[in-house]
Amino acid sequence: MESLVSPISGWPRGFRSGTATALVTVLALALPGAGRAQESAREPHLILTSSTQRDAYLATARVWQARDLPSPAEIVEGPPFARGTRAQLNPPGGVPCTYESGGAQMGGKTPKFTCRAADGRSIRVKYFSGDPHSGNREVFAEVVATRLLWALGFDADRVYPLTVSCQDCPADPMTGTGPRATRTFMGVTEPPFQGLLILSKADTDQGWKFGEFEDAIDGMPAGPDRDRQRMYFDALRLLAAFVQHGDRKPEQQRLVCVGDVDLGAGDVHDLSTGDGNTFSVPALFERPGASSCRTPVAMIQDLGATYGSSGKITSRTNKIHLESWAKRRVFKPAVDETGKKGPACRLDVTAAFTAGGHAKASAPVSEAGRKFLADQLARLSDAHIRAIFEAARLEALGDKVAWTDPKTGRVLQGLDAWVEAFKQKREQIAAARCGQATPSQGNP
Repeated sequence: MESLVSPISGWPRGFRSGTATALVTVLALALPGAGRAQESAREPHLILTSSTQRDAYLATARVWQARDLPSPAEIVEGPPFARGTRAQLNPPGGVPCTYESGGAQMGGKTPKFTCRAADGRSIRVKYFSGDPHSGNREVFAEVVATRLLWALGFDADRVYPLTVSCQDCPADPMTGTGPRATRTFMGVTEPPFQGLLILSKADTDQGWKFGEFEDAIDGMPAGPDRDRQRMYFDALRLLAAFVQHGDRKPEQQRLVCVGDVDLGAGDVHDLSTGDGNTFSVPALFERPGASSCRTPVAMIQDLGATYGSSGKITSRTNKIHLESWAKRRVFKPAVDETGKKGPACRLDVTAAFTAGGHAKASAPVSEAGRKFLADQLARLSDAHIRAIFEAARLEALGDKVAWTDPKTGRVLQGLDAWVEAFKQKREQIAAARCGQATPSQGNP
């Protein structure tokens, strides 16, 4: 799954401030702080620090925060958004925008295009062709996954479904070819994430690996702070296995600073993005030993290849595919096919080839992390779970969803099937007992 990067800025997607119907993801291209550029040309857009300090930020980064459980209606609505309610974002006639250019000029294979809204914003559109077999299914998976993480208290991007009325839109928006007409697309919009990337090198795709995060936590002084952070981290790893987040190359996870930044901890200079583009951004270069960020946050950035079955190669069945997801257990069997007994609570998730080493896909989780996530999942009623899937408008995917409950033999369809499969996977977490698994156990 490609990284959605602005062809202008080189920034990751979360930091960019008719008759035919398809499903799309709409992404703003604005740089962070773009609206304030006239006020302060030296306002940093990222933090560049040493590897040691970045490890310290990662070790103590916020992974989870306590919040009231949103109601089912609020889950469908999504996190509060300054631009208005779901109904305001999604008027009956669609949000009008005028076609600009095809995605073939942006690189990558994901079908996409850009169009310009009435207020002048350039909008990047990643769309679904309407074919459940060959179309891009990420746009459904992202909504479901981000709603779940947000509802439980984990940081995630804000993704809002809406309808786009693309004016002067060619028959093939990706290539820009074919007759032009006004075409209506179901879609989602993702506003720019409010925060500054924390980097130790001039690479906005630096991200983090799960094994790197674990090592950073293990480097903390022994005590309750480390124990609590490891519990949150293990809960996040377990949740990633629950949704089958196997496409976990470093750029799919990001480390950011939210809230106030201490500009006195360094100097602001322009930094080239290092991707061959002449565009540069103001960066806060931290002085050795200084700390400018009070609230670092570690989060999963791209959840498009989820709710299927993870694999070495990303495919159709990795993305919002009920049969594949329901068959995949959360934990590996305690005894493998050779009769060899392994550590408790090894995660049954396969890291993609692109994840590289230290992905920690199938390493075991601690009992504290298991219990913490089990308690959070237990807060969800059937109505909450249904709302998570309803928010994505899965009926538009076109799959014929029918699933036989292995416990009762009942044949369930549509959202009923998704809800029951979710509950059974939740039961696997609730019933497990993980002992005191250590980081040295299991596979990398």
